Amino acid sequence: MMKKNRITLFLVLASMLAMADAPYRYRIDLVNVVNDKVTVVLNPPDIKENEIDFRFPAMVPGTYAVYDFGRFVSNLKVSGKNGVEIKVSKTDVNTYHLSPANQIESIQYQVDDTFDKCDLPKTKENIIFEPGGSNFEVGKNFAMNSHSMFGYFSGYMNQNFELTFQKAAGFYPSTGLSDITLGEAQDVIKVSGYHDLADAPIMYFKPDTATIQVANTKVLVSCYSPNKLINSGFIARTLNTMLNAQKDYLGGDLPVSKYAFLFYFSDKPTQSGASGALEHSYSSFYVLPEYDSLSLEQTLRDVTAHEFFHIITPLNIHAKEIGEFDFNRPQMSEHLWLYEGMTEYAAHHAQLKGGIINLEQFLNTMMQKYQNSLESYNDTMSFTYMSKHVLEEKIHTQYTNVYEKGAVIGMCLDILLREKSKGEYGTQNLMKDLASKYGKHVSFNDKDLFNDIEKFTYPEVGEFLRRYVGGHEPLPLQSIFAKVGIAFTKESFTQEFSLGNPDLSFNAKTQRLVIDDIKGLDEFGKMLGFKKQDELFAINGVELTTDKIREVISNYYNNLREGDEVAVAVYRPKFFKGHYKLKILKANAKKVSVVRKNQITLMKDLTDLQKLTLRRWTNA
Repeated sequence: MMKKNRITLFLVLASMLAMADAPYRYRIDLVNVVNDKVTVVLNPPDIKENEIDFRFPAMVPGTYAVYDFGRFVSNLKVSGKNGVEIKVSKTDVNTYHLSPANQIESIQYQVDDTFDKCDLPKTKENIIFEPGGSNFEVGKNFAMNSHSMFGYFSGYMNQNFELTFQKAAGFYPSTGLSDITLGEAQDVIKVSGYHDLADAPIMYFKPDTATIQVANTKVLVSCYSPNKLINSGFIARTLNTMLNAQKDYLGGDLPVSKYAFLFYFSDKPTQSGASGALEHSYSSFYVLPEYDSLSLEQTLRDVTAHEFFHIITPLNIHAKEIGEFDFNRPQMSEHLWLYEGMTEYAAHHAQLKGGIINLEQFLNTMMQKYQNSLESYNDTMSFTYMSKHVLEEKIHTQYTNVYEKGAVIGMCLDILLREKSKGEYGTQNLMKDLASKYGKHVSFNDKDLFNDIEKFTYPEVGEFLRRYVGGHEPLPLQSIFAKVGIAFTKESFTQEFSLGNPDLSFNAKTQRLVIDDIKGLDEFGKMLGFKKQDELFAINGVELTTDKIREVISNYYNNLREGDEVAVAVYRPKFFKGHYKLKILKANAKKVSVVRKNQITLMKDLTDLQKLTLRRWTNA
């Protein structure tokens, strides 16, 4: 009798534990899609409360903008157990208040894709950057960011999730998730907790995939190209050298065992007008234009190198605002310079150290970023202040400076560390030390980070961070570059030949360079008589075809002598749209005064410390 009671008690406890551990069970129909809407059905976990909020995210990590994904959910219906009526009230665009919550049997709703939706409230004004949204093309491709598809119950974010996808024949899921059971008509994907679910995009289509083994990590490359201009094999070959360079940059091993690159190539302009990617802990999702593959090689390397390095930060180095991210009332961290700026710097620096690009190419990239930061952003705004307030409308315009000045901050910090350590310690070492101190499950306090970095390094590094990242002072490029024997000149004046200095763009229809603006014309440009909307056709009788523009202009400068007659053929628009008149503009060549800003040159005589720091910084 006693034994029987123990068995009964054990069964009751086991039953209670099973109930407590009941997952969210989602069913997603990717076959019967109507008007770009996918039907989703949820059987909830075991809810104890009488009242509860069912939410969709307002924002997700990595986007730095409030998108309100609840806008794309419609026809939400809640069924109660044994016919119990569930009261539903929508308290904001992302939240449904439900009662009695402990009697919910199922929730059904439809979700719109975001790529081409513009008839929902505030959709035109608040377009979701495509890599952060979803796209449904029946019979072709379903590109899904989980945060735009699935909701969660307040207080129940750590339960397991079980996703059952009803799919078309031959379709296959590409994702960074690992717990996948495949079937002919449906697949089951399991994930632990809402944070991990929201961190995992999934792409369904007839597979074009390739795999690369990089040290301890299996890398999946999944490619959807509607016109088959690009394939996964090409991408894998393009990324292989870069990924191995990143592996070496990180010390030979990677902190993840599986990683997925998910590529969606579009043959039409995006609604946002942009292209790019969104990083995740074990994957990254890309929406890029479908060009001929060879023209994409360096773009692919640059953008994937950046996203892949996010496996270090914020995956393994992050503030509490990220580690405990609030999807509906987000708080921002002060350290975007670390999450995005250091990542962007490492993406290019790893290519330099891996021999994929040379020092000149690397420095040109860094100096272009520096110039962009001065021309397009507020150089006196504290980076930590900008990061903390990035969701505010007046500050948000400064956000993309993390990819410009943020990368230059990374370069300065790396050079400073190399010089102080006589070449032995750089940002590669610092990031590894910070990842060891914190890690995926331990967050730092924003206010402690500079002090923690100083403890790992030197007082001068702490001072640099407080003055130039937390403070308002311009970056000290002259003194930083001097540490590696590079002379930095803020401004210089020279006499040079020119082509008039018009602002140029490209007319894709006529395949010609077009003059957008003549406000900046120099004396020679005025002598030639350029007008706005002139389209350049030839220089000294040599046609400016798209494949020869660089060569023709280079030959022009190399062969020009003072007083030579210069003839520039332009097509000038006539009164009727699409009609042009060919005109030959002539003037005698003469040098004009040119202002060169932010120029760098290698010093002639370097000290032993400068040589050592330069060599260890560049791996030369």
